[in-house]
Amino acid sequence: MGVGAVDSSDLDDFVVEIDRLGGLGTTQALEFMSDFSLRFRTAVDTRLDGFDTAYKEQQLDLYREISGREVNQEANEQTEFELDEFLHTPSPYGSIEAARIAHHARTILTTHLVTDLAPGARVLDMGCGWGMSTEMFAFCGCSVTAVDINPDFTDLVARRAGIRGYDVEAVCSAFDDFESSDEFDLVFFYECLHHAIAPWEVLQRLAGNVAAGGKFAFAGEPVQGDYWPQWGLRLDPWSVYSIRKHGWFESGWTADFLERCFDRVGFDLTLLPGIGFQHGEIGVAVRRTDDIATPSAHWAVPRTPREEPPPPPGMIERLARAVARRIFRR
Repeated sequence: MGVGAVDSSDLDDFVVEIDRLGGLGTTQALEFMSDFSLRFRTAVDTRLDGFDTAYKEQQLDLYREISGREVNQEANEQTEFELDEFLHTPSPYGSIEAARIAHHARTILTTHLVTDLAPGARVLDMGCGWGMSTEMFAFCGCSVTAVDINPDFTDLVARRAGIRGYDVEAVCSAFDDFESSDEFDLVFFYECLHHAIAPWEVLQRLAGNVAAGGKFAFAGEPVQGDYWPQWGLRLDPWSVYSIRKHGWFESGWTADFLERCFDRVGFDLTLLPGIGFQHGEIGVAVRRTDDIATPSAHWAVPRTPREEPPPPPGMIERLARAVARRIFRR
């Protein structure tokens, strides 16, 4: 028997118990959260259009109820760590969980392939965090501008890049404040766009930074319709824990709403299921006025449960054949 329904007023106790059980990934915590649901009081009118200011304010009110704090991403979207400990580790995460690191690396490199980046491509890595995606693109010869709200992250990214000789510029900035006159062949979001309160506004600001023939792409994002018909805070126990403990803004969107977000800024979004992190989607968006092909359908595989550990049958073989076709064609 798990925790069952938890009232928003009891979330501090919920967080304490998860931590006592060893954290989100432990068997004990998973059993405790197995039948979790959240009772909240904020009224959210799902009949409103998702782009309506009133709807966004209702979601912000819900965030305040769940998190127990005001919306302040400059303060809440931070992670404390000892920077020097991560300068010389093989991956920026400093993790020895080889399989998990491989899943991240494979997802990022697959995005590199499906966006068909040319040698020396210019990449804007938004919300770069520890810098895993930045380093993978730079390793492949890209010139990368890495942006994150946490100054410790951008310091880590810049120093690791300097040690390794990567072509990386690290910029400390919130999504809403980032400005650049540069154009990029790829604007990439890895496990971070869902932290934006209004992602369509972020895309609008960055659309002018996408070069002719360039693309938006994302991976590791929550494309789902489990809680809201358009978008809203995710109400699973992992997200609620993170919102309450860390103050992170953990939203998610339906595929239809996300397509509308890109459509508003003049881009057509293609969702490639099954090849992203934990068998999720990789999204690639191209400007409608650009005469370039959309990602090939041979990259898409049948959707499988995110928690299933092995890759979908035949996926590795299909990826290998696709890569071979690209290599020998050139």
